Amino acid sequence: MAKANKRKQAQLQRATASVDDALRQRIAEALIDGAEPDAIVEALVVPGLPEAVVRAEIARAAKSPYFLATERLRNRIGKWEWVMQNGARLAANDPHGLQIPVLDKPDAATFYRDYYRAHRPVVLRGIVDHWPARERWSLEHFAQLLGDRPVRVQWDREADADYEGNADAHGAHQRFSEIARRLADPQPSNDFYVTANNADWNRQVFAPLYGEIDGIPGILRDGGAQNGFIWIGPKGTITPWHHDLTNNLLLQIVGRKRVRMVASHDTPLMRNHRHCFSSWKTEELLPGPAGEGRPAVLETVIGPGDALFLPIGWWHHVEGLDQHIGMSFTEFAWDNDFYSSYRSFGAF
Repeated sequence: MAKANKRKQAQLQRATASVDDALRQRIAEALIDGAEPDAIVEALVVPGLPEAVVRAEIARAAKSPYFLATERLRNRIGKWEWVMQNGARLAANDPHGLQIPVLDKPDAATFYRDYYRAHRPVVLRGIVDHWPARERWSLEHFAQLLGDRPVRVQWDREADADYEGNADAHGAHQRFSEIARRLADPQPSNDFYVTANNADWNRQVFAPLYGEIDGIPGILRDGGAQNGFIWIGPKGTITPWHHDLTNNLLLQIVGRKRVRMVASHDTPLMRNHRHCFSSWKTEELLPGPAGEGRPAVLETVIGPGDALFLPIGWWHHVEGLDQHIGMSFTEFAWDNDFYSSYRSFGAF
């Protein structure tokens, strides 16, 4: 019996010695997230790692002064979430809270007072009717102007479940004639997309197109439209749930996009696992009021000539309903420098 106990003790000691910092980090993260010890054990026990060893590590972690110091941080975050949840409850009392308003040719003062300053989304119509692009832009026009010029594009997206988070890895150069050939195919695709991530290279290539746009007086600063980003994609493109680090104006010239939005005060429900990204899937968050563990979701469809104001921090999911060409802008007539103070680029 004594020999058996010694063998068992030796096995436990060897198993304990095999516990590495990666396992300790997982235990600490689970405890910080409020997981119960039994749930942690169930998740972490594997062959060769006895339950007793995992339980001992959990007990040791729970008594650590380093872990106990995180209680203040947990309380602080809990307070912030409580404040945001109260904002969400109050917003739910608005009978029009699930609707995104539409304004026809609004004046800049109204837009600023009721939407930009108020941190509310809105669809603006008629603000670019004077642009030559409204009449000229089409796939055929682009093909004629750009020909075989190399364009920077997001490519092979469908091979990567996290294509948006790995956008840099999907950047590629393709002749515009090849992009136009693929765009002419009526079948939906999420495999390629010319986006704002490709803007540094494409600004020079697209120079002839920038000559066909004008300003948006009072809403964008003078010259601000010329620093906008051109987006070109097929029917079926999906930009997954995320939030931007500035206010944005999303403009359609050709085709339609469906945009779903979640208010910034519902961020605690958005499964924000890294940087500005959410792990919610397209089919998991549908338009409608809030439910258990899920936020209220607003939806609108923007078509040619429509511009959607996306307030900073508002989550959005964008789907191309047709072959589409559009632009986005950040150079408003008012302060929009929120990016410079952002620090949370890593995992949460």
